[in-house]
Amino acid sequence: MNKWLAKMQRSMGALLICALVGGATLIGGTEVQAATLSQSSVYYDSDGVLYKVTGDGSETTEVLIDYEGTDPVEAGSYLYYLPSNNSTTLLRVPNDGSSDAAETYATGVLDYYTDNGFIYYLDTTGQIYRANGNSAASSATKIADKADTEFPMFSVNKGRIYYNGLVNGNTWFVSKASNGSGAVQRIASGAVESRYLLNEAKNELQVMLNTDPYEDYYSTNAMVLYKVNYNTGKGTAVNPKSKLDVNAVYSGGWGNNLYVYNKGIVLDSNKDYNYATGKAFALTSAGKTFQVHSKSVREVTALGTDKVVIIDADKKAYGKTFASNKVTKSTTLNLNNVTYASNQYTNSTPTTVYISGNNGLYSVTTTFKVTKLTGEEWDTFLFRNNVPGVFYINANDLYRLYHVNANGTGKKALSDVYLDDIRLVTSN
Repeated sequence: MNKWLAKMQRSMGALLICALVGGATLIGGTEVQAATLSQSSVYYDSDGVLYKVTGDGSETTEVLIDYEGTDPVEAGSYLYYLPSNNSTTLLRVPNDGSSDAAETYATGVLDYYTDNGFIYYLDTTGQIYRANGNSAASSATKIADKADTEFPMFSVNKGRIYYNGLVNGNTWFVSKASNGSGAVQRIASGAVESRYLLNEAKNELQVMLNTDPYEDYYSTNAMVLYKVNYNTGKGTAVNPKSKLDVNAVYSGGWGNNLYVYNKGIVLDSNKDYNYATGKAFALTSAGKTFQVHSKSVREVTALGTDKVVIIDADKKAYGKTFASNKVTKSTTLNLNNVTYASNQYTNSTPTTVYISGNNGLYSVTTTFKVTKLTGEEWDTFLFRNNVPGVFYINANDLYRLYHVNANGTGKKALSDVYLDDIRLVTSN
């Protein structure tokens, strides 16, 4: 199961998760304070044209007439993106529509990321560069080298860059200051294979690290939870003597200072997760384990400060409340045949969970109140932390762009043209 994002799309009547396990990835970086809709932008494409519209629909800009690309991110007043999923050429274009064509910014790019107006990228030689998003490509400076190109994931969190590096020819997860200064801090031997396995908690970066990343079937007990100090980049292992099964971890997800994993899950004949096997357990950042659910979970996401929302093997949704290293309350959300859940943060707290399925798109509050936002007419949706509500394509209205608040109010069309896809949501 691929779980590395916050976007869902329906195709041929089925729900598809747009997955990014390796290679270039999605927007990242430090979130700003909550924005109003007029302070946000949505990028979408229609018949080869890339548009930008304010979140309240008050202004639309034609950004690029001949757009063909994937995974756009915004740094400064530019959009950076790849021309295709298989490309390693990083392009950029002004986001105000002032250019007729994109320019090549860098080549041989394996991964890229934005944070606080800076663009970061890792190339095929294992070097990581940083530049102000508004500056010329020639201004990019090397901030790290000896990155492991077999595991090209990296992330920037609170002033430090975290990446998989080579130490004496072996793979280590390491960190250093995001401006390139200072020494490399070794965290642990092994690799972090996706940003999904990082959790930016209040007091520490929590990391699920694979100590045996070259094992192809992910069937070994090799996953260790680390707590990493934001200031020093030094890590502490939570469960070094009781490593978790890789499949159990990769089929689970983060809660509030804990990781929910599917103990005993196996792969089916297609090498997909067989959710009919296993039970959901949690490993806390304090090293405690306890059972969360009687079945495996397909999705898990944090809510509030002491809750998670799960979708179990039967595609049913539940809310779980935790205290003292146990589930103190289980709430049935009365949603069936749902397959995806993801949370939206407001000022560093997960305040809303969005759940989707063939029958509709729903929101869940911290009190586990469920609101149906739209019925089966939704086709694609996308949201951003600190930008209120969710944006979606309305298949019942000529596939136009719509916005709806998390409480179900304020439903509004934002485009006059049909959409091929929603590409990016940003806070200005």
